[in-house]
Amino acid sequence: MSNTAKGRMVADESLVRNSRLLGLFTEIVHGPEGTLRAVEATRRGIAAEARCTLAVLADKLTIRSGSRDELIKSALASADRLMELGAIEDDLNELWFRRRERGLGEEAFEASLQQIVLRLEAWPLSWSRRPD
Repeated sequence: MSNTAKGRMVADESLVRNSRLLGLFTEIVHGPEGTLRAVEATRRGIAAEARCTLAVLADKLTIRSGSRDELIKSALASADRLMELGAIEDDLNELWFRRRERGLGEEAFEASLQQIVLRLEAWPLSWSRRPD
């Protein structure tokens, strides 16, 4: 943790840079236009991002067996799931850009943020895990 010019404690930038989602959520919380509803959604989003990271790590550490075709199918399914997570990240990035640069209204921002967080919360739950 480090102090900012205003005396707030914030996570080291190197930690935030390890996750695009975490960096965006941090910007939303620290932004001057943060409302209580947006901060609450962001809190849920940070927790969901951690669950997503754990799901990815668990999948990467899973030793798979099977035929070559089964292993390729499993690898492609994992790649598809990661693309879905990337799409959620892209949507959050676009939403935050529209809020900052184009003056997206508070209600529209909060509603869209809630939808993105719901998608993020659902993502690790839908990860397909097959017994080996």
